[in-house]
Amino acid sequence: MGSTPYAQSQLASVTARGGAWLVDIVASVAVAAVVSLAVGAVSDGLADLAFLLVWVGWYIGPEAVWGLTLGKWIVGIEVVGTDGEVVSAGAAVARNVTKIVGGASLLLILAGVVFIADSENNQRLGDQFADTLVVRV
Repeated sequence: MGSTPYAQSQLASVTARGGAWLVDIVASVAVAAVVSLAVGAVSDGLADLAFLLVWVGWYIGPEAVWGLTLGKWIVGIEVVGTDGEVVSAGAAVARNVTKIVGGASLLLILAGVVFIADSENNQRLGDQFADTLVVRV
């Protein structure tokens, strides 16, 4: 990939990223479930869509605006462009679409962990696709 404005020691570890993911998955599913139940009380047909939109939006919205999610904030990491600049909305979408697809099974999650550990800049496939890094704050 080449050089980045960050030293290897500034890149988020697999452990930090995993901790952030765990916080985010629990919190996002809980919030999405509550919203889905509320929407389902009004329209059964929209409950699943509401769940999906809240769950996906949990990652894309905060990363596009602040470069981090609740989980990343708790563990002290954030997403930036490979140039060190604030992550763009397009990059937030790109990296999270691959996260959603990659989170579809335990095997794909484990493949993502291996990808991060084996990458020069601790990037999963979505980070490489979106030209992003996850760094310690």
